[in-house]
Amino acid sequence: MKKLLITTACCALCFFMSCKPGMDETSQAAKNKANSQEIYKAMETGDVSKLDAIIDKDFVDHSGEKGDVKGIDSLKKMFVQMHNEITGLKVEEIANATDGDYNIALVRMTGTTAKPMMNMPAGTKIDMKSVEVVKVKDGKAIEHWGYMDPKDMMQMMGAGMDHKMEEKMDK
Repeated sequence: MKKLLITTACCALCFFMSCKPGMDETSQAAKNKANSQEIYKAMETGDVSKLDAIIDKDFVDHSGEKGDVKGIDSLKKMFVQMHNEITGLKVEEIANATDGDYNIALVRMTGTTAKPMMNMPAGTKIDMKSVEVVKVKDGKAIEHWGYMDPKDMMQMMGAGMDHKMEEKMDK
């Protein structure tokens, strides 16, 4: 009985020590999540003034509409443009996970196009989900990949998919 009590106490101590907020993995995960929130806030507001502290100057976004977006200045320009072209832009983080040097988030973006963009007329409602993957080095984002549901994108762009095509995409 004494061995069981000591073993249980040791296991409980190890468990609680591993959950301690000050541990490196936990604090890095919290930092990554906080940085993600700052990035989403910059997208919503167009205020990119805090991005230098959390994004590397040589950052590469592999999700650009016309290929890679390179450098923090290009990213800032893209965020300001998004803010100006999508009224009521909201970026909601549904889930977030950190694994080593990668931060992965499921995100919902909503808003309304203020002017024509990406084959969408002004006034088009945007409501889409994406998976955002960010590589982090030395506490700063260095690369990004975004994966959007093509069905959502095509519906917003008015691709006129027929019912059979939608059924195929659902499978």
